[in-house]
Amino acid sequence: MIDKSKLVDSMGRPLTQSLFLEIGYSEFAVYTFKDHDYAYKGTNYPSLKRLYLKEEDPIEYTFAEKYLLGWQHWKRLQQNKIIRKEIDQWREELELKLRSQGVREMLNLCASETGNFSAAKYLADRGWEKRGAGRPSKAEKDRHQAIEEKLQDEFSADIARLDDFRK
Repeated sequence: MIDKSKLVDSMGRPLTQSLFLEIGYSEFAVYTFKDHDYAYKGTNYPSLKRLYLKEEDPIEYTFAEKYLLGWQHWKRLQQNKIIRKEIDQWREELELKLRSQGVREMLNLCASETGNFSAAKYLADRGWEKRGAGRPSKAEKDRHQAIEEKLQDEFSADIARLDDFRK
């Protein structure tokens, strides 16, 4: 667990860019953007990306409370353009991870006839995400299409295997 006193500056303000080794504030850095924990000059920097993905929290509240100073600190990090780019990539990867788990679970449930199909469907359909009114933006459509293509590639072999199993 991180010492949360390291997440504030000498004036008690929450750190943003200086939390990360890669941005160049090595004397204040607590985390790294890398995929895995990283040792630099004898200090181990936990990967905030790894912690984010491990938490599996699409709402992000539990993650913010556990690894940062709380929800307001998380919102402040998201307002920083450099950090926001990283966070957006983490969100995409987490969404793929959760949907992948949901689809895999649905495939397993179809084969075994046991378990909670509704919960798996909730994960696969991003049930936690509230869609706004109106037509989806082009960026939203492109993002959705990219995710669907990745999922299709990942599960095409599983579907073929299940088809063979049913015959």
